[in-house]
Formats: sequence, structure tokens, C-alpha cells
Amino acid sequence: MTTKKVGEIFIAGGQPNITYNPRKTHRLEEQLLDYLDTGYKLLSVTGSTKSGKTVLSRKVIPLKKGIWVSGGQVQVEDDFWTIILDRLGIPWNYTEENQTGQSYGTDVSVDGEVSALVAKAKGQFKASRNSTSSNKVVHQYLRSPRTTAIDALIESKMPLIVDDFHYIHRDIQSKIVRALKDPIFEGLRVIIIAVPHRAYDAVRVESEMTGRVSQLQIPLWTDEELKEIPMRGFPELNAHCPNETIVQFVEESFGSPHLIQDFCLNLCFNNNLREASDSPVFIMEPGDYTNFFKLIAQSASKIAFERLAKGPRQRTDRVVREFTDGSKGDIYIAVLKALALTGPKTEIQYEEVRSALRSLLIGQVPNANEVTRVLKKMSDIAFEQRDQGEPVIEWVKDDVLYIADPFFAFYLKWNS
Repeated sequence: MTTKKVGEIFIAGGQPNITYNPRKTHRLEEQLLDYLDTGYKLLSVTGSTKSGKTVLSRKVIPLKKGIWVSGGQVQVEDDFWTIILDRLGIPWNYTEENQTGQSYGTDVSVDGEVSALVAKAKGQFKASRNSTSSNKVVHQYLRSPRTTAIDALIESKMPLIVDDFHYIHRDIQSKIVRALKDPIFEGLRVIIIAVPHRAYDAVRVESEMTGRVSQLQIPLWTDEELKEIPMRGFPELNAHCPNETIVQFVEESFGSPHLIQDFCLNLCFNNNLREASDSPVFIMEPGDYTNFFKLIAQSASKIAFERLAKGPRQRTDRVVREFTDGSKGDIYIAVLKALALTGPKTEIQYEEVRSALRSLLIGQVPNANEVTRVLKKMSDIAFEQRDQGEPVIEWVKDDVLYIADPFFAFYLKWNS
């Protein structure tokens, strides 16, 4: 029997198995299955970053049972459709050469139902160019990737899941949703996964989707639900973790199961525990919780913090401001420190930022336009870095800032 490794028990950023918590009282898996059995609407699965919405969706619809597309990979519309075709193993560019009775093609090797889809797709291609050279005849067949992908999706009867739909530019979202509207009417199951304040992007970009979008909202995790992760994981390692430590982890998690997994993983490493023990092990608490959390925060969001603190390039030096803690910094450092003073909260009203700046700064507080400009620019910078993960903050309205990533909130608390 293979010994269980710590990294197989506490999985931070992946698909947990042993420490997966279905949160049965919310019937989340059942609601997702109900949609798959019903269809004829677009389903929007929403929840805060690292709240488990993707983990839930992949538990119900494993990669082999659905067509998964990551919004972060979609820069132009054709990216979306060609990713789908790649997942299905279907070429949308097909070239065939005939020479002395021989035939060569760009076909792909796949099994089962997808093979039939490839054959059918090839049969629908139209020749766009024929060329001859001595005894060789080349036929090139071209077809719109959008048309090919939609036909293949309908034929496959597999659900389409778009993770991080909010990463996709609004204009491209509109084209995608408009193209999927009729297939959804025909029974194609389409699921988009997004953060809560972007739950109805599909309706905003395509008004005719009004009434055709259902929402499955992932509720915030309770303390008891978060405790289930270490309570399930440590016994699998034949280890006992003090309840006081578990309580501390829950308090610092910002409601994120991802952070709890990370805390437990690092605590095991601190105790030199890397696999299940043959004899019972008693986990030692961190000697210094502050240092323990700071080290985790450094590895989590230091780069994102430094990028926001640097701000955009500008021709003139920024005004250096004095803070009540004796340090100094420009407006970008001041705003980040102000965000930390709110708790930090994951949804912050503009007036809370202004109030925190008043407590933080010695001297005059920046005017409203300057603070708004900085928050908007930080949001733009965070979005530009989305290929490295979820944008850590997002300025959605003129008066609300979302700290979208709990790891960033965690970093602000322990390192700002």
C-alpha cells in the first residue's frame, strides 16, 4: 500500500480529494446536477476567489466529462473556439495530399465518440484551394472555427464550462454569448464560472439572454465548514493538530478553503511531517504565529503587492507622504496601507478608504479625484497581471473596491 504524502492530503490550489468538503447542507453538487439534467439556460456559478467554485464544478464535471475553457487563455474570439476544438480533437484546418494513390492528412488520433465527430467535421469542410505540382495534388479545406466548434459541441452532448469568464474582454464575451444563445436553446449545457459581482455579465453583454441565465451562488464558508479540512486531513496522516491551532487558522483564512489548505500544508512541513506516520504524531503549534503567517503571505502575494505599490510609469516624481507609523511613501503605498487598515475587508466602500487615509497620513489627505484615479489604476494593473492568477483587486463602481483574492487580503494584513 502506497504511503499518503502530505501534498496529496492538503492540496492548496488544486483539486482536493480527501480534504474535499461537499458542504452538503447547501446542496451545491445536487444543484449543479439538476442543471445538467435540465439545461436550456446558461448557468452562472459564482463565488469569491478561491471559495471552491472551480473545485465544486470539477468534482461534478471532471475534465474528461466536459469541455473546459479558461477565460485567461482567450485574447481574441477565435482563441475560444479553437480551444474547444482542441479539447474535442477536431481540426478546423484540414489538408490532404494525393500522390500516386497515397493520401495524407492532418487528422488526429482520438477514440470513441470524438472519432465520429472528427470524421463528420471533415465531411463538412469545403475545399478552398487546390494546387498541383507534378503528380501531387494538395487540397486545403477551411471552415470557421466558431461554426465547427458549435456543431461539434452540440454533437458531443458534453457540457461547456468557461472558468474565469470575467477575464474575457467584454466585446469578446458578447460575441461568444450571442453565438451560444441558439445552441443553449437546442439543449447545449453552458456553465460560466465568475466572481459574484460579474455574475450576470452574460446578460449585460447580450440582452436577449435575460430570463435565460440561472445562478448557482457559492455561499461564504462558515468556520465549521473550514474546520472540516484539517479535521479530515490530519487523521489521514496519523497526526493530531491542537484545536487552538485550527481555530487560529480559521480566523486568518478570510473564509478561504484554499488558505486553510496552505496553512495545514506549511504546518506539516514545519513539523517535518511529509507523509503519513506509522505511529501517532502530535503536531506542534507554530512558535511564532506572526512569523508563520508572514512567511506564507510572502510566498502568496508579494509580487502583486510590489507591482501595485510601484504603480504606473510617470514622468515626474510622486509626492512623498509621511505616515503616522513613522514610515514614508507615495500615494500608491498610502492607499495600500489604507486598505490594510480596513481589516482588510474584501469589499471596501470608497469612504472607508478615505477614512483610513485620514488615520494614516500626517498632513493633508489626497483629494477625492486623486484617490479614485489611483484605485482605478491599481485595478487596471491587477487586470493586466491576470495571466498570473486572479486579479487581486477590482474597482467595479465609483464607490466600491473588491479585494478579489483572499491571499492578497492576507498579505495586506501581515506585510503592509
